[in-house]
Amino acid sequence: MRRPRQSSRAGLSMARRSIAYGWSDRILVIGGGPAGMAATEELRRQGFAGDITLLCDEPDAPYDRPACSKSLLTGHARPQDVRMPIDGSLEVNWMHGRRAVEIDMRRRSVLTQTDEEYPFDGLVLATGSYASLPKGWPAGPGMHVLHSVDEAWQLRRDLRNAERIAIVGGGITGCETACAVRELAREAVMIDPKPYVMGRAVGEPVGYLIAEEHARFGVEMRLGRRVKEVERRRGRWRLLLDDGSSVHADIVVATLGEKPDTDFLEGAGIDISRGILCDESLRVVGTEGETVEGVVAAGAAVRWPNLLYSNEPMMVGQWIAAVEMGHAAARTLLAGDREMPPVGIVPRYWTLQNGLRVMVAGDFKPTDHIVMTEMRPGRKDTARAGVMASYYRDDELVGLIAVNAARAFTEVTRAMLIDTPVRVAPKPKSQPESTRTASRRRLAAVS
Repeated sequence: MRRPRQSSRAGLSMARRSIAYGWSDRILVIGGGPAGMAATEELRRQGFAGDITLLCDEPDAPYDRPACSKSLLTGHARPQDVRMPIDGSLEVNWMHGRRAVEIDMRRRSVLTQTDEEYPFDGLVLATGSYASLPKGWPAGPGMHVLHSVDEAWQLRRDLRNAERIAIVGGGITGCETACAVRELAREAVMIDPKPYVMGRAVGEPVGYLIAEEHARFGVEMRLGRRVKEVERRRGRWRLLLDDGSSVHADIVVATLGEKPDTDFLEGAGIDISRGILCDESLRVVGTEGETVEGVVAAGAAVRWPNLLYSNEPMMVGQWIAAVEMGHAAARTLLAGDREMPPVGIVPRYWTLQNGLRVMVAGDFKPTDHIVMTEMRPGRKDTARAGVMASYYRDDELVGLIAVNAARAFTEVTRAMLIDTPVRVAPKPKSQPESTRTASRRRLAAVS
């Protein structure tokens, strides 16, 4: 499927003359993250001259969320350093500290926790996601989730007087947090039910290689283990694991994923099962299976058919995808009931951990054919020396993960983004398994 190109100047002028909303209309954007900001910018760029109001439950300007598990923890940045500037020329009514609690689709209005009502003619849902403690876990001093600037800064303050930190969850945020803790010369213990890290982000073969490097960096790995019980004893936390062992820590950071922020949409006639369901153009789908007039959605809370990969609705929660979805959702909203091209997103993101630059593009599944390419064959520190994992489905490249192989990653990803088919190269089918097996042995030795 070909993705739509950027409009020419003539095409943009045509769009401005044919948008479905005029100067007297009101568009409400719920969510001040990258998807919401991108939507407001695109609304103005496409020529919408009416009223735009953006509801943001954060008390201050939007911020760079990835910094919460990186520079804010290490002290390289302060909260004001990660705030993002608001473009005053857009003439958007920013309503900070307003959280949507109820929506009335019949009256076309949204109620906030401040008991204020915001009417709308068009609506963009860009609510994102939120993190919370697992059910049954006690709150208390030193117990943290890591999602917002305030949460990151509070964790930073607590780290000053802590010696041992337990990170529960080995995803991207968990790994970044563990690396930040080690940079601060604190002990870090990582607990995850998988025997490797970042499985959802990078898959099993690369996940083993990254886990191996983190263990070398001094992170104590309790992989393949689940937390059965959490309690506070004598000013410290005790985590009982499923193998009967215990982890004692001054601080516990739960990085166990996030949930779509959709509670206020209950009873609104919108399908919010496992996220906000949208069609291929990001029009919101109702509980009866029909799209809801004048309502679109974008960002981490959205589930839609990304036809680049599948007809089945999927979720993409990264920054770049949120921006691209915000732009696309705004164009779809302004088109009214006109047919719009499908929104195809190539997920892509990167993370820097312990000297490992991990770059990811595309979509992949464990059932895909995996080709592992070592940049410097023979080195025992495979990840640090450079490695790429290419995922092929029906002999076509659908996903690419690179560690310390930025140049090769960029060249291949460029072809993916311009729809150039990248066909599978013949490689020994045993190669991924042999790499995985060697990494398992080295990880066991280091741990």
